[in-house]
Amino acid sequence: MHWKPGTWVLEKHQLSYFWRDAWFTIHINYNDETGRFLGAYCDVVLPSSDYTNTAQEMIYTDLYIDVVVREDYSVYTKDDEVFDRAAMRYPIVEQSRKKSFEVLAWLEEHAKHWTGPFTVMPRNLPRTDFEALSPDEASTILRASL
Repeated sequence: MHWKPGTWVLEKHQLSYFWRDAWFTIHINYNDETGRFLGAYCDVVLPSSDYTNTAQEMIYTDLYIDVVVREDYSVYTKDDEVFDRAAMRYPIVEQSRKKSFEVLAWLEEHAKHWTGPFTVMPRNLPRTDFEALSPDEASTILRASL
């Protein structure tokens, strides 16, 4: 993935979570008007050691398998067959197979119980224009919404 500011405009209010050296990213969608949770999408990715919360650009390798959390908080995984096809073509995907599926199972379990990395994610988030805030201001608002 190559994300640059202003290149991906969403129709829903979304928070994306990235951690340095983590094997996953989590994207949470909310209703624009009410802030009600609409769902989450969790990508299994190769870890990135150069991530910071002030980065102007982020590049990471998506390993194709995902955990999805529906609006009712039910959880499922997807894209095993996409991973298999990519593994035949890209050695890095095949080399990460064991760890990728361990992370997928770990994320799925935490998503089902809203534990682990999910504990820092609000279940309701009224619209806030985070791009106008400093990282410290945004962090204060997010912590207060838990």
